[in-house]
Amino acid sequence: MHIEHEGPEDGTPLVLLHGGIGTGRYHWSKQLKGLAAAGYRMALPDLPGHGSTPLPDGGRYDRDLLVGAVEELLEQAGPPVRVAGFSMGGHAAMALAARRPELFAGLVLVGVSHRDHDGLGRWRARFDPDRLQAEYPVWARALSKLHAPLGGPDAWRDVCRRDAGGLAVDVDLGALAGLTAPVLLVRGDRDEAVQPAQYAELREVWGEPAEELVVPRGGHDVQLTRAALTAPPLLDFLARTRG
Repeated sequence: MHIEHEGPEDGTPLVLLHGGIGTGRYHWSKQLKGLAAAGYRMALPDLPGHGSTPLPDGGRYDRDLLVGAVEELLEQAGPPVRVAGFSMGGHAAMALAARRPELFAGLVLVGVSHRDHDGLGRWRARFDPDRLQAEYPVWARALSKLHAPLGGPDAWRDVCRRDAGGLAVDVDLGALAGLTAPVLLVRGDRDEAVQPAQYAELREVWGEPAEELVVPRGGHDVQLTRAALTAPPLLDFLARTRG
């Protein structure tokens, strides 16, 4: 798996997981400078089938593939590790936390769901490559560059088709209760891909260690598009749970 690093080499390890059709650096680019200044050594993986990380032989692509890649990364980093996951990356992190909570020293989840819903489906529909290129041509050009290592300037179309199909998000809440590390749930107040009721259910499962940040005028990728508002509480949470 292709992994980039940012921040001081002797800094506190922090793994940043990207969302659908993105890459590690792309989806967390606006947070890197502040996190590095705060002393974090960030690992920015491109999850399988994205950026510079190809799919395994045979083209398998499912949530278990992503969860396995994240699990291997955390094992190499030396658990427990702090992890922040956006959307698809957050879903992979939650699925892993339900199975192996001991790997996590803290968990930040941005724009996640623990069960499927219509709003999530509408968000994924935007990933149709023809629609995306017609409605967001600048975004399409950026994606073409991001995913070119997978097979040239049109490789982004396959990435979009895979992620538009959707990966499993359902997680057993009973199993998630085994995660005792601090959790920060982040959502934009205008994010149709998130149901506030699901965040309330997650906070009930985790109790006191779980906090929630609602970003005003925020869409789905608030760590990127509302970076100035998201950064201070993110840094505050990480500092308070640094240990």
